[in-house]
Amino acid sequence: MYPESSITRFGHVIEWSLAPGLCRLVRGATFVLLLAGAACVHSHKAALERVPLVPAGQRPLAQRLAVADLVVPATLAKTERDWRYEEPCGVLRDLMYGCADIPKAYQATLRRGAETWPVFYFKVGDLPHPAVGDSAVWLLRQGAVYRLLECAQRRGLTSAYCSYDVAYVVESDDDVLPAATWQQVSELLRTLGPPSVQNLSR
Repeated sequence: MYPESSITRFGHVIEWSLAPGLCRLVRGATFVLLLAGAACVHSHKAALERVPLVPAGQRPLAQRLAVADLVVPATLAKTERDWRYEEPCGVLRDLMYGCADIPKAYQATLRRGAETWPVFYFKVGDLPHPAVGDSAVWLLRQGAVYRLLECAQRRGLTSAYCSYDVAYVVESDDDVLPAATWQQVSELLRTLGPPSVQNLSR
């Protein structure tokens, strides 16, 4: 939807930010998260199996819809940077490489009518989007969002624990579709079948 790449890929944020010891903890926490959402994983598999039923030209979009945990047409009503979920830039890194490529974390609220959905997204640099007032079809994944500032501080105290929150995440620009695509998206969701079609009522 955006003319320039705005949202950094969420998986890259975690891989780039965490030290090797913490990466092992990340995998363990993610495994627990997947166990908790086992039914959701099965539903993704069922939807992915139906992707070949849609026209070939629509399959890339259908595949993204099949792995989304929530698909909702909404407007970005509020967004605020949250330093707690960012890797701090130390003096040495700042001197050697600079800090411009460190992803910035944002907590946002999507709104449609009286309904709201809290989401996270990460972006590099100061590109203008996503911005308050953006109306789009949002493809959201539920995942663990790590408090990287706290993680870094704990590393300094020799503690490997890294706390996290489970939240909806906008993973990339590909998951922010023009609002005008909602009819096409809703038809694809019907083809992919339950439980993805349940997102139509959200």
